[in-house]
Amino acid sequence: MSQLQVKRLRIDGIEDVQRLCEGQPDTTCVPLASIVPRGSVVRAEIGEVVLTASRLHADVRYRACIKADNISFGMYLHSDATVFSFGAGREALPGDVRRLVRGDVLDVRFTGEVRNAEISLSTDLLLQHGGEDALRGDIAFWEQGPLFRAPQETRDLIDRSVRRIISYLSQPNCQVTGQALRQLQADLIERFLWGVLLDERRPRERRGSASAAVVFKSEKWMDGRSPETIRIGDLCRALHVSRRTLHRAFAETLGMGPLHYLTRRRLAAVRTELRRRDFPPGTTVTDVATRYGFWQLGRFAQQYRQLFGERPSETLGRASKPAASPRLQQCG
Repeated sequence: MSQLQVKRLRIDGIEDVQRLCEGQPDTTCVPLASIVPRGSVVRAEIGEVVLTASRLHADVRYRACIKADNISFGMYLHSDATVFSFGAGREALPGDVRRLVRGDVLDVRFTGEVRNAEISLSTDLLLQHGGEDALRGDIAFWEQGPLFRAPQETRDLIDRSVRRIISYLSQPNCQVTGQALRQLQADLIERFLWGVLLDERRPRERRGSASAAVVFKSEKWMDGRSPETIRIGDLCRALHVSRRTLHRAFAETLGMGPLHYLTRRRLAAVRTELRRRDFPPGTTVTDVATRYGFWQLGRFAQQYRQLFGERPSETLGRASKPAASPRLQQCG
């Protein structure tokens, strides 16, 4: 997997807004008020995914005809802006996910300070992460409209998660490599997929396997696999269940979604590693955390302490001390 590459750009005028849809020649941007557009853009190549996150204060009508071969998913994040989608014929709400493919037209008006996030990826990568939902080939669902709206609670969760990723990538000298980079790519794709596949218009599925049985089968499939290599799409494909069924099963049985549960498994694996007494000299907490896919080390340390009641450095420090010799109690 390629290295993380991040570019940060300024928006200072209508021409910069027009270039936001990079590589799309048929782009029209019309100012609707006496406001010079100002803002910033973070463009990050995360493995095989390109993330473009923008923050813009303006009042403009923006129209772009999509010419790229990759598939794009975008969303507007919580802000004071109003965004109207002419394609959907309604206001776009924070956490709504829009899908754009070759031939689509992005046609919106945004007013105020708008925050936007968009990912671009290949069809093959989408199918790989789509799991059982992709295998079902529900073409009618994917083609029914450009805007997908999950329940409010889900949209809020997606919004917070994507904001956290953008905030991390906006830091200077941000570096993510190896397994942590693969996990970051998977985390980003998964957030947008939840927004699409939990669309409120999608017909409710009939209850099949009992929730406990789904979780049991999930655990059986996970056992023997290193937790940092497990992807939700692979799990759905192996069990022949949709994301909605998987999420319901984990929520009803364990009180948390499958993504949250997989994070717990990775945290537990890190702790097992840190408690080893045969650690190679010079091994650090960062080495172990990134090996298990934790790309945001501050958040990792916080989650670890909440779960185990101590900092990861304390676990490692205790393990690095020589084991105490057992004392023999003298009998009188």
